[in-house]
Amino acid sequence: MAILGIGTDIADVPRFAEHIERVPELLDRLLTPAEQLKRNGKRRTDASLAARFSAKEALKKAIGFPGWLPWQSAEVVPARSGAPSFRLRGLVLEHFHAIGGTNIHLSITHDAHLTMTFVIAEGDGPSLSPGIEGAAEHFTHSMYGKGARLGEVP
Repeated sequence: MAILGIGTDIADVPRFAEHIERVPELLDRLLTPAEQLKRNGKRRTDASLAARFSAKEALKKAIGFPGWLPWQSAEVVPARSGAPSFRLRGLVLEHFHAIGGTNIHLSITHDAHLTMTFVIAEGDGPSLSPGIEGAAEHFTHSMYGKGARLGEVP
């Protein structure tokens, strides 16, 4: 198994809340009902809502989803451990399988006015990163002089 892609996103909580206040139906387009509510049925905090949206943005980057992401097809849910996880369906799930995806890791944090999410997509497919041709040669030339091999220290 290899890392197919990584994605990260930062959300400004007050800005997200302002958008939702201005266009309330936006919340229903971005987040599923389960993502909007706590287990006790009360609405999640603005930070929690912004973090869930941010997670979807990071997922889009990690799996290289082309174009507009169908937001309802990627749902942030708790894993058995309680840690945040994704439930994919529809076009997002199809794309994930098409790239050889088998696992997704999600990390969410928020503090005061910002949320940050980080996603790692793993699988058996090729990396979504184009890589850097000749990177190893550049690294060895710049650090150890021309002719050194990777792993060799003159």
